[in-house]
Amino acid sequence: MFKVMVVDDEPWGRKSVGKMIDELQLDVEVVAEARNGAEALELIPVSKPHIIVTDMNMPVMNGQQFLEQLYHRYNHIKVVVISGHSQFEYMKAAVAYQACEYVLKPVSHADLKDAMFKAIQASRSHMSVEQRQQFASEMRKLRTETFLQNVTGRRIVGNADIVSQAAELLTSPPIGRYRLAVCMFRRFRELSETKFNGNADLLMFSIENMMNELTSGAPLYVFKSDDRQRLCLLLSEPVMDGGTVRELLLPFHETTSRMLQLYAVVGLSDPRERLDQLPEAFEEANERLYGSPLRGSEFVVKAADTPPELRERGEMLGGFDAKLLQQAIVGGQTASVRRMLGEFARKAEISESLSIRSAQKELRKLGAAAGNEWPAIAAASLLLSDQRAIDSVMTLSALHAYVAELSAAIEAHIHARAASNDAANPMSEIVAYLDGHYFEDVGLIDMATRYHMDPSYLSRQFKAATGENFIEYVTRKRMEKACELLRESDHKVSDIAELVGYENQRYFSQVFKKFTGQTPSEFRESPMPEFQPAKN
Repeated sequence: MFKVMVVDDEPWGRKSVGKMIDELQLDVEVVAEARNGAEALELIPVSKPHIIVTDMNMPVMNGQQFLEQLYHRYNHIKVVVISGHSQFEYMKAAVAYQACEYVLKPVSHADLKDAMFKAIQASRSHMSVEQRQQFASEMRKLRTETFLQNVTGRRIVGNADIVSQAAELLTSPPIGRYRLAVCMFRRFRELSETKFNGNADLLMFSIENMMNELTSGAPLYVFKSDDRQRLCLLLSEPVMDGGTVRELLLPFHETTSRMLQLYAVVGLSDPRERLDQLPEAFEEANERLYGSPLRGSEFVVKAADTPPELRERGEMLGGFDAKLLQQAIVGGQTASVRRMLGEFARKAEISESLSIRSAQKELRKLGAAAGNEWPAIAAASLLLSDQRAIDSVMTLSALHAYVAELSAAIEAHIHARAASNDAANPMSEIVAYLDGHYFEDVGLIDMATRYHMDPSYLSRQFKAATGENFIEYVTRKRMEKACELLRESDHKVSDIAELVGYENQRYFSQVFKKFTGQTPSEFRESPMPEFQPAKN
């Protein structure tokens, strides 16, 4: 099987060409993508493609410069040019630097198949006997990795198919009884963005090469997970218990932490007898991996589930808090949003037992709390719009960075929404008035009179703008202020009731308990987390 790299500055262009190549049913596989010629040249030593399919009109290093570099440095790699331009200079460069084919966009399957076939033939003709032997070895390794990925991802499910392919590919070492180790890396996303120009594949290739070199000779097979952010190790029977696996992988952890400041986190499955149980082994190893502490960088191989009595208790965002956050977002209360997200981060800060799994679960609750506002909030942020972003939160600093990005995105969304609504709808002005006069005896009819509107129309428009009816909004504002006063002052409950607009303390207490689930006295006496510095 020939390895292919696709080079195009447009993400959709890379994905489209890669999908078409997969559909050609040729002896090829796309193993890497690059956004320009310079990035492709960095990837070549680790991905080792036989064929490159490239665009010409790219930033940083354009197609002409890239073809020249390939010709002088990697003449054995065959090139197919796919371009939306028929410019003479582009075609001249393709001819000068011996591209196999020049295909104009929009490319058809037939044109691409013909071009790829020519590149495959040229690549075969170019190889020496030694190169062909190396190629066969690389192809066997690639086929083995693809096979294990397909079994793990349940794309091969028939036991007979699994057994027959395993008999061909998993012979050195032979796989009988086995365990699966799944390895992820703290700071993976951060490092790929800061030192690898956002190319996670390049970073993973580097990590995989280290793993292969440092475990050479051990009875195992290494393959990447489907998301290309985890390394999986299929360990045959001689390597079984967590202590032995830790001893095997410790040099790898020490090397990645020293050279890249990446810290491995490993989950180890229980023993399995058959390869068709690989998906279950993968899920089990993942569960154990995500049960590791969010804090720290010590190397631990988790070979057992965390006992129930040692699991963390409580939530950072309970149902009541989630409702308050949603109301603050809908109501455009940026100060309340900042306060609640700050409290969320402080709870994570003081939690000594917070696991990676629980931290990610709590972060997902924040997005869920935004409700219908979430798509607009996430769209303006590359971090929030990436569905895998939360999966990469494996340190306390990454959690803080995510919460800070979320806070800024929500505030920007609220300001943008307010700006678009101000000119066409007086609801923002009415909301601002209520925010400043919630403690007064303000009713719907009073506001309708003040703003020369029909009460029924005002009620409908207010609900559409805030997500709450008029009474719910005023009550929430009063209760939020009451919570603040109960926490931060020594005022009597009767005084606080009056301050937020209730003359009858008993009625105030009833409303407060319905809103918070506690009486005012119980709320005041309940403990509130205090901020403490993070412990490394």
